[in-house]
Amino acid sequence: MPKRSPAELHEILRAMLRESLRLGSEGAQRSRLLHAQGCADGFMRALVEAGLSDHRELLTLVREVRAEAFGPATREAHESTVAAA
Repeated sequence: MPKRSPAELHEILRAMLRESLRLGSEGAQRSRLLHAQGCADGFMRALVEAGLSDHRELLTLVREVRAEAFGPATREAHESTVAAA
């Protein structure tokens, strides 16, 4: 089995996230939605544990996919707000 580049793996993750967001917006069965979210979450964890991605890179990727699906965020979160939550 050929090795995939980090860019290829990120494209796979993007597809998984798009599917998860699509299922959520279409009101799919909860079990299907949770399965899709769990697959994407596990894939992200594997990327981090394998040293192929870091948390910041994955957060940026998720933000981009969400913006594709729902438009830009309504406001920016500041680090001090995020740390307090």
